[in-house]
Amino acid sequence: MKVLVAYQPGELRMVEMDRPVPGPREILAKVAHCGICATDVAIAAGTLKLGAGMDPIYPVRIGHEWSGVIVETGSEAWRLKVGDRIISDTGYSCGECEYCLRGDYQSCVNGRAIGTTGACWPGAFAEYMLMPERLTYRVPDNVPLDEAALVEPSSIGLYGLTRSQMGPGQNLLVVGTGPIGLGGMACAKGMGAGKVILAGRKDKKLAVGKTMGADVLVNTTRENLFDVVMRETGGRGMDVILDTTGSAELFNDMLEMLRPSGTLVIPGFYEQEIPSANLDRLIAKNCTLVGAAGTPNMGRPILDLLSNGHVSLKPMITDRYPFEKAREAFAAVKERNDSRIKIMVDF
Repeated sequence: MKVLVAYQPGELRMVEMDRPVPGPREILAKVAHCGICATDVAIAAGTLKLGAGMDPIYPVRIGHEWSGVIVETGSEAWRLKVGDRIISDTGYSCGECEYCLRGDYQSCVNGRAIGTTGACWPGAFAEYMLMPERLTYRVPDNVPLDEAALVEPSSIGLYGLTRSQMGPGQNLLVVGTGPIGLGGMACAKGMGAGKVILAGRKDKKLAVGKTMGADVLVNTTRENLFDVVMRETGGRGMDVILDTTGSAELFNDMLEMLRPSGTLVIPGFYEQEIPSANLDRLIAKNCTLVGAAGTPNMGRPILDLLSNGHVSLKPMITDRYPFEKAREAFAAVKERNDSRIKIMVDF
């Protein structure tokens, strides 16, 4: 089978590998779609610097935002069958260590990322994808497979919001117009969020956000975000802020825009220290700071939202490339930055 590998920093290769054979509790799927994540791009370029043992180990078979159709199941697989349309979690957990047994899969002592950092599980930029059955989710019949491949980035935003004060009627500021912010925002709106302010620097991306549920759009190159927030909230500030930018310069600004006892959710990696962080303001206002790098078990609720018509993620697909032109697709991430939200690779 054909596989896209970040062979070393700055070098993407399309190579041939043997098609995997599923173990007793595994499934093998033919990949249908895989989105290009900013992490994929950084791994390919050699610029991802997360530290703390989270650096990529080359060569890396990248890809984690995927969907596909099962073509083979292991002898002990029972929940899924050949022909089922699926997505998967983006982290491997063993299901048997002390953390897994109490449901804290993110802390699994045997955990592995899918197609990204460390000694990762082989990723989904490949014709076939092998996964443990228990880490996969059947896609409802009325949800297109390309839209299902957008569940993963959306799940990171939604996971952070579920750990915040987000609830029906709560106002939400989303900073950044990438898939994590837009997908999380759409899910929050579908679950009853109140006024949603979306801030970014590209009008075309903001316009997509409008179709996905944003009530107020702010182009920060032309408007002062703080002024808009205070105007739209009557001077109260935001209940919840989802800052997906990874911009250290904005950290203190986010704290200024939170209401007392509000929550700042950060799914974007800063990849640097923030020595000037004004944590005293966070403390004095009784605010909550939430980090969100995603977690297992978020696929099912988002698939339910999609199936029931409460959310549409399809507008995030702005560009498409066939798998044989995957390297061109990676180059387009930078070239089409003004309008690109999610580049989808179709198999």
